[in-house]
Amino acid sequence: MKNLCDVELFLFDLDGTVYIGDNEIDGAFAAVNELRSMGRKVCFFTNNSSRKHTDYVERLNRLGLPVTPDEVYTSGQVTCEYLLEHHPGEKVFLLGNDRLREEFSDYGIPLSEEDPDIAVIGFDTSLTYDKLYRFCGYVDRGLPYFATHPDNFCPAPGCPMPDVGALTEAVRLTVGRAPDLVMGKPYPAAGERIAARFGIVPERIAMVGDRLYTDIAFGNNCGFVSVLVLTGETDAETAEKSEIKADIVLPAVRDLPAAARK
Repeated sequence: MKNLCDVELFLFDLDGTVYIGDNEIDGAFAAVNELRSMGRKVCFFTNNSSRKHTDYVERLNRLGLPVTPDEVYTSGQVTCEYLLEHHPGEKVFLLGNDRLREEFSDYGIPLSEEDPDIAVIGFDTSLTYDKLYRFCGYVDRGLPYFATHPDNFCPAPGCPMPDVGALTEAVRLTVGRAPDLVMGKPYPAAGERIAARFGIVPERIAMVGDRLYTDIAFGNNCGFVSVLVLTGETDAETAEKSEIKADIVLPAVRDLPAAARK
């Protein structure tokens, strides 16, 4: 049975896990700081590729939790690092907003509107029909096709926002292709990069989150300790009925330090 005693790195989801909107979930920030004082590393890993990792650093600091850039990781960064390793120098047609384009540029990945070698789809909050149609054209031509993450929607006030999963389904229905590789949770590509980034073996990493089909499935798929907290999307009844099972279920992030000492 997996436990938290030997965990060296705690990966945290963000919304629904450590905060909701602009409000800290009670006791979450103090728990993160306590884990640090116990000698554990922490990292906040989000599928949302519509923002740069530095945007999350700024937000967490503004909300009252001091973090450094190496403590935040996004599916956009996973995608950039994968491309640098496996497709160095190749040009990318990127379906993404300006923040994601800046992330790619910061990594030195060349972007091309007219002559790309690869097609990448991210959470494009500036999407136009023309961009989506051009993207379909490159996918239909047979270019390697990657997605930053699989989420169908992003929670938003009033009505959820269509996310990458909704767009990849539109592409599939249009030209008959799914992405060759999806980078974010729950797929192992991100887990492999995280283990290499921190130099920690998977069994000493814990994934803490509120969504079964992304956070918990990701932990399970990567060989991490999966920790479900009941402060966001999943309640106890849903967790009990689900086929996706967490190794550990806790009421909230505030309960992590005590569990890690046992």
